Amino acid sequence: MSRVNELVSSARGGNRRDIGKLITIIENRSDGYSDLLKIIRKKKKDAYVVGVTGPPGVGKSSLISRLAAEFSKSEKLAIVMIDATSPYSGGSLLGNRLRLESTDNIYVRSMATRGSTGGLNLALGDSIDLLSYLGFTMTLVESVGTGQDETDILHYSDRIVMVLSPGMGDQVQAIKAGQMEIGDFVVLNKADKPEAIIAEKELMETLSIPDLSKKHRLVKVSALSGEGIDELADLIISSRNQISKEDSTLSREKERIRREILAVLKSNDDVLEMYAKKVIAERMTREEAVRVILKGIQN
Repeated sequence: MSRVNELVSSARGGNRRDIGKLITIIENRSDGYSDLLKIIRKKKKDAYVVGVTGPPGVGKSSLISRLAAEFSKSEKLAIVMIDATSPYSGGSLLGNRLRLESTDNIYVRSMATRGSTGGLNLALGDSIDLLSYLGFTMTLVESVGTGQDETDILHYSDRIVMVLSPGMGDQVQAIKAGQMEIGDFVVLNKADKPEAIIAEKELMETLSIPDLSKKHRLVKVSALSGEGIDELADLIISSRNQISKEDSTLSREKERIRREILAVLKSNDDVLEMYAKKVIAERMTREEAVRVILKGIQN
């Protein structure tokens, strides 16, 4: 039995250390990566993936901790927390991991963005597939939350929870054209604060825009006190039953695969650099370079 097969067998048996080793293989695309993909893709992903996004400081990690306590009662739960990349090591800063640790029915993994556009690690999709293969029935993904362009999480998730908090004002307007549209649930965290009344009014005005009002539902919670957590958890679970009936699910999966194919192409830096030099030297045009690369792939 190969090393990867041994790790997979051990991970399916519940060995958390070996789950981590498998995800590391995916992140680094190290020896055994291709064999691992062949194994996990024999089984169709059936885990429910919920993305949690929103600007920094709104309490995403605290909210996830509360939701995890609810979901783990009935689900084998995995949590993937995307952290900003360390400028020194290139690894995750692990700030979120310090606040939420694995338990018997919850597996927690921090992953670094490594400079990926959209704030998501390029290995995220493969890791989600792996966790599903290993028997995790639900995965929560917390994104970095860097701004309105961070919408890639949409393509990895079945449902999106957009988290906001009181006192955001201008920030709500700034993200309205980007992140706000992707949320299936808009959550006002820290709802126990006095200024939450004003924040709720501002959000209701924003969500009254026709394109948003058809889709969104505002839920007030307090991750600190636990207020509203039960309601939010129930909404997320009940929403799961609608997924198979939606055309958007298939389109999300197609978009995710398209982006991952592009990511694989981009990861071949040596090939891209070679053709970039030829274009700079005016030995070929950009279009000619693309045609040559595509022809090589087809052959």
